[in-house]
Parts: sequence; structure tokens; C-alpha cells
Amino acid sequence: MSVFVIWLALAGCAVMDSGRVRKIALLAPFEGPGRAIGYNALYALRLARADVGGGDVQLLAVDDGGAVDSARKRMQALNLDPAVAAILALGQAASHPDVQQVNDRPLIIIGSWGHDRADEHTFYAAHPSIARARLDSDLRLLGMGENETALVSSGRLADADFQRRYMEVDLHAPAPNLLATVTYDMGRLILGALESAVSMDQARHDGINGRIQFVDGYWQEAPRHVFRYEGERLVMLNDEGADLSDPSMTP
Repeated sequence: MSVFVIWLALAGCAVMDSGRVRKIALLAPFEGPGRAIGYNALYALRLARADVGGGDVQLLAVDDGGAVDSARKRMQALNLDPAVAAILALGQAASHPDVQQVNDRPLIIIGSWGHDRADEHTFYAAHPSIARARLDSDLRLLGMGENETALVSSGRLADADFQRRYMEVDLHAPAPNLLATVTYDMGRLILGALESAVSMDQARHDGINGRIQFVDGYWQEAPRHVFRYEGERLVMLNDEGADLSDPSMTP
């Protein structure tokens, strides 16, 4: 299945009328061992658009190429399209400082990939303590890392209703992970900002993961949830270690 877009930023490409067409781009891995990162985010964005009736906004899924250099070139290509209003980045390559620094659009990084903000156009969709250090927990959650005794995320487990609606977006949609709920909320934030014609640092959204707003580039009052695996079941803990899990939830 090939649902991602590979950008060809050539002089002969037609330029879309940015006054009529608006686009939200998703730069993430869509091939190789990290492909679940991109697809989880893509289906979450599709659900966000469907929920607000944003059919006039195009979603562009762009494979990062699996390396910083290819991600940087694709970010440069995205910036050549005046219709791209905002970009979401997931994965170590797409969130790398070298990639951030060639961008000139609002860029929201989702997940913890070992890179802090490196550009004034970057917004981090996580608690600052999570954003500033790589947490292998995100990779463990996606089935890419070693077994972890605990993991930390600003995302919440999807409830049964979200899981159902998310998986109805596409026959091939995987079960949503913690990054899916955050991506959904950030998609709703961007779509609301486009509708209201406000900047990203003025945008507000009350979503699955609480109040979403950015201050100095970070998610103000972002939650910081601690999780652990009990067998194949992901359990959310509060700071004191009390079990807050939904028995029906699995990663």
C-alpha cells in the first residue's frame, strides 16, 4: 500500500493557489521498521479532519527517507509550496535540528526523539522534560525497542470510541498508539487555527489530552503520564504509581 507522497520540488511543478488550497503536511517514516510511526499519525490526522469537516484541507503524507539528509531535502521541498500551512514531524530524522532549521512554516514535533527545539518555527507537542531527552519508551511503544519497565508520554491511551472511529478511517489502520491521540489533538489544533486565521502560538484546543496551547514553543501544562507493560497490556500510572489503566486497552 502506498499512501505517502514523495515531493518533487522542481521548477516546472505547478504552484497551487494558496488562497484556495490549504495543506497540512506530515513528515515521518512510512517505510522500513519505523513505518508504524507514520501510519499511526496519518490515520489520526484523517480522523481529525473528518471530525471537523475539514475536507477542503489536503493532508500530505511525506516519507522522510529514513535519514536526516533526505528528511532535510523533503522539508525544503515542502517549504516551496505556498499552500502548506503547517507541518507535523515524527521520528528521529524528521525532528532532527538540521531538518528544523531549513523549515519556515509552523512545525509541530510529536513524540520524543532525542532532539529539542532548534528553530523559532518549531513547536514541541510534549512536556518539556520529555521533549529534551530521547525516551526509548516511544520506540518500545511502537514495537521497535527493548522491553521497558516504564515509559513516559504526554499522550493518553485511546478509549474504545476513539479506537473504533480511528480504525474505521481505513481498512489497514493499525490499533492507535499514544502518539495517535496526540497527533489527533494537534491536527484539531491546526485545523482550528486555519479556520480562525490565528497563529500557532495563539491557537487553543481542548482535546483528548487536555488543553492544547503553546508558550515559548512548548505545550503549556502538557501532561506527563507514566506507563508500564503488564504482559501485552499497557497500563497508565500516576506519579505515585496508582493503577489508572482501562482493562480493555492494549497498545
